[in-house]
Amino acid sequence: MTWVLGAFPRMPRMIEASLLHFFSLIVFVMAGRQRRAIRENLTAIFAGESCEDPLGFFESHVNAYQVFVNFGWTYIDGLRARLGQRVMTWDIEGRDVFEKLQGGQEAALILTTHTGNYDLAAALFSDDFGRELHTVRIPEKSGHLEAVRRREFAADFEEHPYFKVHYNESQSMLGVKLASLLNDGQLVAIQCDRIVGEVSALEVPISARWKIRIPKGPMTLAAMTKSPCIPLFTVRTGYRSYRVIFQEPLELPEGRSLREPVYAEAWTVRLLPFLREYGSQWFAFEEAFLPTRS
Repeated sequence: MTWVLGAFPRMPRMIEASLLHFFSLIVFVMAGRQRRAIRENLTAIFAGESCEDPLGFFESHVNAYQVFVNFGWTYIDGLRARLGQRVMTWDIEGRDVFEKLQGGQEAALILTTHTGNYDLAAALFSDDFGRELHTVRIPEKSGHLEAVRRREFAADFEEHPYFKVHYNESQSMLGVKLASLLNDGQLVAIQCDRIVGEVSALEVPISARWKIRIPKGPMTLAAMTKSPCIPLFTVRTGYRSYRVIFQEPLELPEGRSLREPVYAEAWTVRLLPFLREYGSQWFAFEEAFLPTRS
């Protein structure tokens, strides 16, 4: 794919879209486990208190296919950007929150999701912050894919010196390191919308029927450091166009001990409305919800 995009940087939009939909359909058909997980997630997002599936059989498959298509678009756009093809456009929603981070010296824990072109957005906007942005990644399951990803990030480091990546690996003492960065007034961004691998989970009820599983680590970090928690969402708005959405810090209840479940509930209050609007861009290829009762 990298070779094709490098050889044909001005590929007509119609041809590019046709190829992307064709290969997305192949992956959609072959990836049965991931397809079922996406359908289950979309059902939980839209079901609410209802015991009935809000999406019919056909609609749920179409929506799941759209997730694969959006993932393909963001992947191709990311490759083009790393090939030096300046074809993507960005806009900002919540600019006042962004400017506070940009001009401030205080710590903040930025809570993000696997939507839009999240990796590329982190690298690009680290320059706009004018201060170091520390991000967290989990190594890929495939050794070959992880080698590819590390080469991509190495190129990002050279072009975006404020962009820092920390790997959540065993024996890394990552929590201690991130807490130290926040205590020193740094910005730390963590994706905390789904569970990957053996990451510790918190289960947060979202209705009488469903509960969502989110990573426990970011919530523990927030409770330890008492840093402001700022939701940041990246979405694809059209052909090679993206939006970065900055929201006000999480609202936490007064008079309660601010432990992990409190932060998790406050984060979920922001996360679910976003997912209901941009569920077709949520790249959660594993089940993120559990039934609260059988």
